[in-house]
Amino acid sequence: MSDMSDLPCACETAPLERLRYFNRQLLNADDMRTEQDYFREKMRRHNRFLHGWGVACGCAVEPVKEAKSWTVQVCPGYAVGPQGDDIQIDHCVTVDLRLGATPEPCTVRWPCPPVGDMPGGAHGSRKAYIAVRYAECYSRPVKVLPAGCGCDETQCDYSRIRDSFEIKVLWTLPESHLAARKDDKAWLAALKGGANDDEQRQQGIPVPPCPECASDPWVVLATVLLPADDGGELQVSYADRRALLATQRLQVALAAVV
Repeated sequence: MSDMSDLPCACETAPLERLRYFNRQLLNADDMRTEQDYFREKMRRHNRFLHGWGVACGCAVEPVKEAKSWTVQVCPGYAVGPQGDDIQIDHCVTVDLRLGATPEPCTVRWPCPPVGDMPGGAHGSRKAYIAVRYAECYSRPVKVLPAGCGCDETQCDYSRIRDSFEIKVLWTLPESHLAARKDDKAWLAALKGGANDDEQRQQGIPVPPCPECASDPWVVLATVLLPADDGGELQVSYADRRALLATQRLQVALAAVV
């Protein structure tokens, strides 16, 4: 099982291409990858432009009472990354804020140390951010047929790519969240300005600018306030979590308000 979680932190901006099939066409692995990439990037664009990104459900972060005072558990859930990737956390993950997440197959650079410099000083609160990002890993190795008249049947290659995730401790709020907050404030200001202007109100809701593709792939699940000493208790907050409400949830909320 091989790790390939270090994906490029960029969104596809070039025009997409898909295969055009015709009889007696010779296809190779590059053609198959092109076909996959086309539909995967279409899905990412759909998520980014029509739904946004954030935590859609679950992904609760809870202090572990039985363990050391700096240990939390991330529960299963679903999120969409800033670049439009689906992130499915399908099992509980234990995270020690001083060491990182508990080693699991198909994740990046275990053990996974926290990112950034830990804030120092015993006075005042110290914050850590539990974040997740989309990852992939190779799986299911198979024998590769020899080329031509070769007799070597020992070579293997991986025949599957499995969706996975990586959880990490961050000591600073990711840039993707700071940019999203700025964009949200600008959009709210545009809406309020239109509501107070008769001409804009007659023209309807303004068309928002397209969201920029974030180079930072992390989605913050929770903010953890660290104790001043080892005997203190962790405090978990969702103030920095970016929620992504499903359409059904929004319909229920609107119906309750109306």
